[in-house]
Amino acid sequence: MRKKWITAALVCTLVLTGGCGKSKNAEADNSSTDSTASGIAGQYPDSKITKLGNYKGVEIAKDNVEVSDDEVQSEIDNLLASYPEYQKLDKTTVEDGDWVNIDFVGKKDGEAFEGGSSSEGGYDLLIGSGSFIDGFEDGLIGKNVGDSFELPLTFPDTYTPNPDLAGQDVVFDVTINAIEEQVDAEWNDAFVQKNTDYETVDEYVAATKESLQQQKDSDKAYYVMEAIVNDSEFEYADSDVQALVDTQKQQYEQYASYFGMSLDDFLSNSGMTDEKLEENARFQIGCTLAIDAIGKAENMTVSDEEYQSGLEELASQYGAESGEAFEEQYGKEDVENSILYDKIMDYVVDQAVVK
Repeated sequence: MRKKWITAALVCTLVLTGGCGKSKNAEADNSSTDSTASGIAGQYPDSKITKLGNYKGVEIAKDNVEVSDDEVQSEIDNLLASYPEYQKLDKTTVEDGDWVNIDFVGKKDGEAFEGGSSSEGGYDLLIGSGSFIDGFEDGLIGKNVGDSFELPLTFPDTYTPNPDLAGQDVVFDVTINAIEEQVDAEWNDAFVQKNTDYETVDEYVAATKESLQQQKDSDKAYYVMEAIVNDSEFEYADSDVQALVDTQKQQYEQYASYFGMSLDDFLSNSGMTDEKLEENARFQIGCTLAIDAIGKAENMTVSDEEYQSGLEELASQYGAESGEAFEEQYGKEDVENSILYDKIMDYVVDQAVVK
């Protein structure tokens, strides 16, 4: 079952998303796969839709679903900015603000330490950028092109990239190869071959368009549901909204742990506030209730064939040993609701009109 839209947008997720547990309604009757859409809304039992907006021929903006030349050019510009080129200058003495190309080897107790040496071709460093530990860049100021010298320094007491070096005294053997200026790279086949997995500009552009279009296709469902939810009316239960907010926070807390951050810091850095979390929760509930209502209005069901096909696809997507194992783990009701959810979603997205 393909993913309908990016999780980061926190739009109407599949029924199986977010714990894959049983819904809050009564136990499912596992004897039939010919189900109506009523089970989809069961995960939000205290909220309801009071008016279903238009869902046939929903209009969405062309810019939201078609890749423009400007978007492709933006990708090219970002790539060029990531791989600038450098030209040697006649200047001989290093000053603050100069680009320099250097070779260096960091040593602790006379032995080179891991990650402390430049690679072949030297390292391009902007003096004053703060890219290196305190004292390194200042130690180059006043030196001349061709100079080789030792630079004794001490790592800061807290050094996350390599805790073993925290607070340690080291010596860098440095050679200044050139003083340079940074110039824009030229967009051509040679640049593409050097910095990407493609051989020509045309190949890169075609692949970039395809990648961007896949993202647009993935986002299309979001814009369709946004229009439907905005045209509908709901009564949201505080209990349902808070439960979903708590679930979102649990997910963000897991993400935060990957980066060694607190939940509050992670949310702050992500621009996520309590108000935004609640807004996302209301939108997700609205999507689910609207999908449920559309399924009922259209009397949509999941046939035995659709169930078996969808079950196998879900099992493959989630890495289950088999469809039977997946069904046993998550329950037939939730699996069926997920398949039905996708079927209804496809129905409304396929009818959308691009303006």
